[in-house]
Amino acid sequence: MKNAIKFTKTLFITLLIITYSCSKDDDPIVINLQNLEVTIDENPTSGQVIGTVQSDSNSTLTFSINSQTPNGALEINENTGELTVADPMLFDFEINPTITAVVSANEAQNTATVTITINNVNELSVQDFSTTIDENPTDGQSLGTIQASGDATLTYSIAAQSPNGALNINANSGELTVANPTLFDFETNPTITATVSVDNAGIVQTAAVTINLNDVDEVSAQNTNLTINENPSNGDVVGTLQSSGSNLTYTITFQNPAGAFNINANTGELSVADASLFDFETNPNMLATISVSNGIQSVSANAFVALNDVNEIGEFKYGGVIFWVNATGDEGLVLALNNLSTNSAWGCVGTVTGATGTAIGTGETNTTAIISAGCATPGTAAELVSNLSLNGYDDWFLPSSGEWIEVYNNLSVIQPVILSNGGDDLSLLYWSSSENDSYNVAAFLFTPPGDGTTYSFQKSSTTIKTRAIRAWTDF
Repeated sequence: MKNAIKFTKTLFITLLIITYSCSKDDDPIVINLQNLEVTIDENPTSGQVIGTVQSDSNSTLTFSINSQTPNGALEINENTGELTVADPMLFDFEINPTITAVVSANEAQNTATVTITINNVNELSVQDFSTTIDENPTDGQSLGTIQASGDATLTYSIAAQSPNGALNINANSGELTVANPTLFDFETNPTITATVSVDNAGIVQTAAVTINLNDVDEVSAQNTNLTINENPSNGDVVGTLQSSGSNLTYTITFQNPAGAFNINANTGELSVADASLFDFETNPNMLATISVSNGIQSVSANAFVALNDVNEIGEFKYGGVIFWVNATGDEGLVLALNNLSTNSAWGCVGTVTGATGTAIGTGETNTTAIISAGCATPGTAAELVSNLSLNGYDDWFLPSSGEWIEVYNNLSVIQPVILSNGGDDLSLLYWSSSENDSYNVAAFLFTPPGDGTTYSFQKSSTTIKTRAIRAWTDF
């Protein structure tokens, strides 16, 4: 009986313990999720970690997003509760300054509110610029615009360029234009480069600019200086305009004096159209403006034509009026403007002086021979001319008979010049230096009848005029 009672007590106690233990294990576990608040910069990368939803339990949970605004912005790791960026485009301060979501987990008694505050950052996007154009653009020609975007007012500037001074840029629009067309030359600068700075309220990025030039068939022409002697013949070549290019044609667009030039349309060779205009005393400097074209491009250049002053009959220079010039134009004879005497004897009567030259160029030798023969009596023809100092020259002499003939042959040209410069008219008879014999000398007649002929007169005659000539050189 005692044993039975003891067993019963033991069993009762055991049941109490089991019952108590079972009631403790069956109590429910309470799991709470914590709200998540995060601040990040706009424009994150895809997959960027935002944060992790925390719970107050170490239990294994399965997380999910119940809702989010905007939809599709977030992803969650169901095992860890880690939130990441699903769509970076939605993380834009200007569109979604705040992104929210509601997250739940199995066995959690509540949901977690996720609040993501987006920071507004200074956004700037700049693209490099590249283009290809033909060489030789026009000043100010547009090349294109730098493509850039930002959230503030953009300003543009050229930080560097090669060659320097080639480009301009509009500070407000980013449009690139030609600043110096001469630098856009394929042969010199086939590629033009620059670095452009774009400022977005203090945030600066740069764009690389590359401009490739096409080599085009271009026309060039240079101002050309030409020289020609005055008094050419019609058709004589003046010279050729300096130019380069293919399939060129040439046209005179202006000339001074008008009508002076012709031009070969295919070669650019200038020639004399009106020889009478090529007179140094009237037009010492002449001009032709010439257009050069290849059918696509045209340029203009000037041909400057300077006339050489040629020694010509009828000019008043070298102390008198020119009446003879040699074939090369660098030697000649001039006649004094005035008579030295109208009644002087030739002198040396009865003396053979050896002054027998009659051709052009012998008058000076004749005069020297006369004086050397002792025939320098004061007032005689040879003495007067040999002692003459006139217009800065003192080498005057008596003309030979052939020299007087040359004066006569050019009388229509030289006579007006003599008279316009206050000289004496050529009339009646003039002594020559050409001696016939010891008593007679050739004299030349300018007055009809019988003018243009030499006659033999006695050396002692005092009815014949005396006038001097001199020789000149221009070399």
